[in-house]
Amino acid sequence: MKKILFFLTAIVFTVITIVVSKPYIEDYKEKQKYQFTLDTIDGPIESSDFSGKTVAIFFGYTFCPDVCPTSLAMLSEGLKGLSKEELEGFDGIFISVDPARDTLKNLKEYAKYFHPNFIGATSNEKNILEITNNFGTFFKKEYLPDSKIGYSVSHTSYIYIFDKKGNLSSKLEHFVMPSDITKALKKAL
Repeated sequence: MKKILFFLTAIVFTVITIVVSKPYIEDYKEKQKYQFTLDTIDGPIESSDFSGKTVAIFFGYTFCPDVCPTSLAMLSEGLKGLSKEELEGFDGIFISVDPARDTLKNLKEYAKYFHPNFIGATSNEKNILEITNNFGTFFKKEYLPDSKIGYSVSHTSYIYIFDKKGNLSSKLEHFVMPSDITKALKKAL
């Protein structure tokens, strides 16, 4: 009888442990999915560097003729709805999916053109592919044989907003209004 009671107690304890720890494990796995290490002209950055900050991430490239500048301009407009104190706790990261053409210097200038809180970053193609896969975003070089630029890059156009704890708070689609961006940012504060 003692063996049966011990066995049942062990089973109950195991089930309770699994049920109680499951949300923490899922939260950990979700955060791990969005971890990154990138290069900037000012040195490497990691997702952990932004702990305690609200972060917006956008994937694109500096030669993009329309989607990237429009999205970054809309994000910049959305930031106008934040107070000075809220802006101090915010960083935007523009991640280039075209490391062959986008130099670290150009990325910094391009990102800062849209807002002083924006950071331009990239990495090698293998790392960029891993990061974009984890985020659920897509990009592909489209070769243009009759063009001086040689190729363009087709890519999804999402703004990923993370709260101060590193949790994905919002995934905004292209053509979102600046007021909706402001709401999403305030939700993540």
